[in-house]
Amino acid sequence: MIALVDHAAQDHLRTALVGELALSLANQVFEACAERGIVLMPLKGVLLLGRWPALRGRRDLVDIDLLVRSSDVEAVTRVLQALGFEPTVSSSAGRTFASNSWPLAIDMHHHLFPHGMFRMSTDGVFSRAQIDASLFAAPAARMSDEDLFAHLIGHFVKGRGTFRQDTSLDDIRWLLKESVYRLEDADALGSHFRALGLQRAAGYVLGHESFRDEPVACAVVRLLELSRWDRMAIAVARLDTSANAGSPRWWTPHLLDRSLVAGSRSLLAHADEAMRRLVTRFTRRRGSTWRTSSVTEATRRVGDSTPSRADRALRA
Repeated sequence: MIALVDHAAQDHLRTALVGELALSLANQVFEACAERGIVLMPLKGVLLLGRWPALRGRRDLVDIDLLVRSSDVEAVTRVLQALGFEPTVSSSAGRTFASNSWPLAIDMHHHLFPHGMFRMSTDGVFSRAQIDASLFAAPAARMSDEDLFAHLIGHFVKGRGTFRQDTSLDDIRWLLKESVYRLEDADALGSHFRALGLQRAAGYVLGHESFRDEPVACAVVRLLELSRWDRMAIAVARLDTSANAGSPRWWTPHLLDRSLVAGSRSLLAHADEAMRRLVTRFTRRRGSTWRTSSVTEATRRVGDSTPSRADRALRA
């Protein structure tokens, strides 16, 4: 007799178990930081799971994202190392930590977006947050609902997500479906996105045809007060993405930055960081070859330095 496998049930169980692991790990990190007087801000998946239990078993994640003030970076690094995590890669926005004891990585951000994109500063996000003791084992800074929406939009654009499938889009749709945001919030959301330099990104995301039947999204787009240049940038991004089989190119996020000048600066900063990383890898590879005179050994070392999926996500 052939046993039938319920793959949907298995996926739900796996997602639920990973979610519980993420919450357990987050509790340890928040408690250890609280003992040192450090308040962290949970981001994306771990925030959603902590705040809305209905998402547990439905919302998947591969890492834990945390926002820290720049002044707390080194102290939090020591906390994570004491918990058995070591930094694997650094970028202009933060560091990724991994442990042999945990299947999940920890992404510690001191900026929400790299290369100076948008105007969503860490200090500003913390100033608008509320201290919430109900989410985890120790009090955490819970970002405002407006900042949560803005961060999901910015993360989708920064990560060059596609409208075919993307976790950030799924999160936005779920929040809208659950009426976390209502029509009466549209004006405040539009103003908030403009203030953060996210008007183009919001117009690009919420103006997509997949949100055509979502009244809050449509209302926000109308209230963004997009300029002629904003509309042109959004149109170019959509046309080019469509021509590239629905996948944004590496420069698309910068086109959707708050202005042409800002986008040019973030583009140059991105290119400079990528070049420096490439030069560093090349230097290490040549150094391994010269020291060992062994192609096999050099290849192994380069393979060991290849970033993990979580590492690539952090610095994208």
